[in-house]
Amino acid sequence: MEANKNNNVGVNHHHHHKEEEDDDELLKTRISSHPLYERLVENHLNCLKVGGIGDRGRNNSKSNQRKAEHSISTKINPCCSSMQLNQSELDLFMEGYCSALSKLKEAMEEPQQQTIAFINGMHSQLRDLARPTHLSPD
Repeated sequence: MEANKNNNVGVNHHHHHKEEEDDDELLKTRISSHPLYERLVENHLNCLKVGGIGDRGRNNSKSNQRKAEHSISTKINPCCSSMQLNQSELDLFMEGYCSALSKLKEAMEEPQQQTIAFINGMHSQLRDLARPTHLSPD
């Protein structure tokens, strides 16, 4: 009897796990077919480009897009099953995620722009120092 009971627990656990996988797949499908999905992927790729990650393989844009899509789909919070996420919540999630990625890109760009401005200023000063000085004849 105990063995039968343990067997039923295993079957129920497997069934529950399968339902969670199905819910996750349904949620991924809903996200990937959402009108803001392309913007989400584009914003994600733009963040990667700021860090130089996206620049290495400009010819590899399809590969980068697949990586970004995978990254986005794996960041779905497992506690938010598709049964719990209605359309307006999904809209809010997509808008919020797009906005967060845009803000992240801006936050990543700011120190980079400051660094470039500093380097350009130093380069200009070095150029000025390296110029030959013209002494006027007495």
